[in-house]
Amino acid sequence: MAPRQVAATRPDSPWLRTFGPPRPAAPARLVCFPHAGGAASYFRDWGGRDLAGAEVWAVQYPGRESRIREGFPPDLHTLADQITEELRGLLDRPTVFFGHSMGAVVGYEVLRRLTADGRAGAVLHLVVSGCGAPQRVRPFAGQEGAHLLDDDRLVALLKELGSGNAGLLDDPDMRSVFLPAVRDDYRIVQSYVPRAGGPLLRTDVTAFVGRQDEAVGVGDAGAWAGATRGRFTLRTFPGGHFYLGEHPDHVLHALREVLRPATTIDTGRADES
Repeated sequence: MAPRQVAATRPDSPWLRTFGPPRPAAPARLVCFPHAGGAASYFRDWGGRDLAGAEVWAVQYPGRESRIREGFPPDLHTLADQITEELRGLLDRPTVFFGHSMGAVVGYEVLRRLTADGRAGAVLHLVVSGCGAPQRVRPFAGQEGAHLLDDDRLVALLKELGSGNAGLLDDPDMRSVFLPAVRDDYRIVQSYVPRAGGPLLRTDVTAFVGRQDEAVGVGDAGAWAGATRGRFTLRTFPGGHFYLGEHPDHVLHALREVLRPATTIDTGRADES
């Protein structure tokens, strides 16, 4: 088992956390976007794993963990705007974005903004996990209106999806801390509509999906091919919606394959747009 990783927040931003010792000489960065109700700490163990030498960062959304007292964003587009501004300081070397579930949509929207203003050259790959393509009518089948469910029914949905935190929700105190973020994240995801216009992504995209995921089908994940002019790859894994917690070694092996080209290229590419 990997040693417990100590989190560090970028001094000028509460939005970005990294785990383990600083790695200023890392050839590339992996930036992770959590799922609905998730937090940066979900990716804690990745900081101590072999990911082709990349430095692992995770986005910390408002309203959880170190930001528990902060208000939630009004919508997903506002959240993406805020994260885009915060990430600019991390784009000084080749970067790969990884987003799971809601995080896939957030990462996609951040990359759309970087593409529009000519700053996407550093982001060599977008990995979208457990999420249907934005143009799909039902990006998460069976989760419509989840933010309107009462607490018991919302917890039941989380357990059905296999969320790693679902077992904690039998404790009423944990519910009071954890459920508000889950509920609000579902609100902004279910009200999300991609904005028309803007340039098509040029970044390579890989979609990860669990073969037993009842919320996101393989066809829904495969539709991400239409979101970019770059190369598209579809990877399936055993397991359900949270397959990455069920089979972490499979996922990390696949991520190493994605990251390896980013860690071996001429770093001058990171400045291209």
